[in-house]
Amino acid sequence: MRSTRKRNTKRRRSKRLYRKIVTGLSVLLLAVVAFVVEYHGGFGGVPSWSELYTALGVPMEGPDPQLLTDSTTTVSVLDVGQGDSVLIGQDGEYCLIDTGTAESREQLVQDLQWAGITELKYLVLTHPHADHTGGALTVLEHFPVEQVLLPVWEAEESPWPRGLQEEAEAAGVSIVETEEGNSYTLGSGVLHVLQGGSAWMEEEDDANNGSLCLLFEAGGFRYLATGDAEESAEQALVDRYGRNLQATLYKAGHHGSSTSSGEELLEVVQPQAAVISCGLDNEYGHPHEEVLRRMEAAGIEIYRTDTMGTITFTYEDGALHAVTADTGQAAA
Repeated sequence: MRSTRKRNTKRRRSKRLYRKIVTGLSVLLLAVVAFVVEYHGGFGGVPSWSELYTALGVPMEGPDPQLLTDSTTTVSVLDVGQGDSVLIGQDGEYCLIDTGTAESREQLVQDLQWAGITELKYLVLTHPHADHTGGALTVLEHFPVEQVLLPVWEAEESPWPRGLQEEAEAAGVSIVETEEGNSYTLGSGVLHVLQGGSAWMEEEDDANNGSLCLLFEAGGFRYLATGDAEESAEQALVDRYGRNLQATLYKAGHHGSSTSSGEELLEVVQPQAAVISCGLDNEYGHPHEEVLRRMEAAGIEIYRTDTMGTITFTYEDGALHAVTADTGQAAA
């Protein structure tokens, strides 16, 4: 009896050991595959992430990789739920502005990989709110980044995601505090910092008004994004820049909140199209009806990630076009 128990115990231990070995080898194999695809995908017969996802039938909603490759100027507003993340492409170089929520970080990385993104020239965080910075560390873990751009933020403790500095240092990425007047080249385009940082906050917890306000221009194309800036910050923009804020494409401030995208700002920007990044059936009711009415009254074409998913805008020969997974290409 006792010998039978010993044999059974030995068998169970052997099975456990076997399962551990198989599991360990599987994890190692997956790590090797991921490394090879990450650094050699698309070359020498090694599939890219987009090809691998397609072969495995993984549903993706990221930007069309062929569209990004074929287009000189692109702005992809990524569907990250109730958050913000925008990928600007110019002449094959890419800048990611904000990284959505922690809940959307894995999907964000998959969408970027699906789109064929292998490196980022800039990763910009507009202000330290979790719906804009939630995927920052994950992006740094998966993509080489040349520079991380942050607004100047005076605070006793760092308001940015814990471990951001350490992750950047480990990856050899420089973190730059940027402020109004600074400009950064992206391909043949330029990203301008108009204003932002804690100096623009009227109160200590007023981080929205400290958002970096950015203008990207390339040729005749201009894209204006104001982060979560609200009335006072928008008014400061209008007072300082006036008609120089005119843009082809405008990303609505604060996910389409009624506290942003005021009439005076829309009057000077005069965009052909506006895009709103927000989550489906979100608890804040974004976008607010009064903002939609303001835009409609101004004759602005409206695009929304909550109903359209990821939206990629292209600008070729003076024409703006919008592409979504559901509708294909349509003139804006």
